[in-house]
Amino acid sequence: MRRNVKRYLGLMLVLPALALVFAQCEKEPEEFGEQIMHPDDSIKARFDTTYIMDSRVVRSDSFSTLYHFFDTPDYITEYSDMLIGGYVDPHFGSFKASFITQIGKSDSINFDEVPLQVEGANLYFHIKKIYPEIPSDAEMHVYKINKDLRIDNPYYNNIDPLEFYDPANKISESTEFIGDSIIKVKLTHDFATFLTTADDTTMADVGDFKDFFPGIYAEMAFPQGEGFINKLHLTSDTSHLELSFKEIDSEEAPDTLEYPINQGAIRFNLFKHDYQTASFPVVNANHFLNNDEAKNDSILLISGLGGTRAKLTLPEDIKQRFKQDSNFLARAEIVVKPIKQYNDFLFPDAVSMYTYANDTTYVNISDNNFFNGKYDEDANLYSCNITSFVQAYIEGDAGNSVYLHVPNPRFEPGQLIVTGTGHPNPIKLKIKYFKP
Repeated sequence: MRRNVKRYLGLMLVLPALALVFAQCEKEPEEFGEQIMHPDDSIKARFDTTYIMDSRVVRSDSFSTLYHFFDTPDYITEYSDMLIGGYVDPHFGSFKASFITQIGKSDSINFDEVPLQVEGANLYFHIKKIYPEIPSDAEMHVYKINKDLRIDNPYYNNIDPLEFYDPANKISESTEFIGDSIIKVKLTHDFATFLTTADDTTMADVGDFKDFFPGIYAEMAFPQGEGFINKLHLTSDTSHLELSFKEIDSEEAPDTLEYPINQGAIRFNLFKHDYQTASFPVVNANHFLNNDEAKNDSILLISGLGGTRAKLTLPEDIKQRFKQDSNFLARAEIVVKPIKQYNDFLFPDAVSMYTYANDTTYVNISDNNFFNGKYDEDANLYSCNITSFVQAYIEGDAGNSVYLHVPNPRFEPGQLIVTGTGHPNPIKLKIKYFKP
């Protein structure tokens, strides 16, 4: 069953011929000798070989989604976005994205000085991107968390949100979508009143305010079968909490206090995948994840945000051939064939690959100018140049496994179904080399 699922797909794709060209400064194998010797002595021999790679569907590693931990000077601007929403997919089951964030204090105010009455409180979020659109009756549910957030905690993507809040502490009342760029969440009157109980000392100190109000947990409820994901820009001026109040019996318009989500606020995403809800016969992530790990998978189901990935194994013959025969590697290319996708808005325009180096570091081997990995719609394939990695494997500087992902698998949603080992059109490793 693992090697033969053709009867369930209805669409098998034929691998077209691909003219291999070298990116940027790479040269055709026939030209290589001309760069290092007299033209009369140039190496004209050219050889090609193709390997079928072992392939398996495996779960992704858990990872921290707390932006403070990213090793980049641009962490504040690059990781100011949070994902929220979800979908139900027949191949991948259900997915849910939610988030937790601190909210900063407003300017200092003493609610005890003048008798005030609360008018209400609202949360506003700036929508940066929608996958693909928001159903009109979608609701954002917001809860006050009951756990202090610490910067020295990694907060992994698959952590249980119930560790941070009690469902009884819901503070949202209704949701309104203002155009396609703003979500307005009306908060309960009880919560608005709670904000006014902060004394002047609490409102004057950031630490005291976080003790008073640790932050919020937010999730999206969506109609059955209508999936969507929002990317919210939390540190935008639009994203904030707003409290309205006025003096008792005053005829003037209410005053407002704004509580921003500061760049330094601790915030992180939580992702939940439930593969058991996948309903498509055989070709679903739950089926392949429960297969014998010692055998290959003929179909590879790949999803982002802590979902599934494909483990590809280089044949040992590659190292033996190039070590013993002194063959010179010119190009190594993985050709990936997609199968019909059903969630078009999640179909990626590129793929990425990672590996573990010998020092156990997780390395993105597609993060270079030569990788490409972009989708060719006419040929229906991804072509990925992994020459540098294969050379490192031959020299003993890398292992023989690579992991095929959708792009930016930690921070961007995506789904991909491709052919694997045992399929009529499996993933292939195509090599060009010189032979002395």
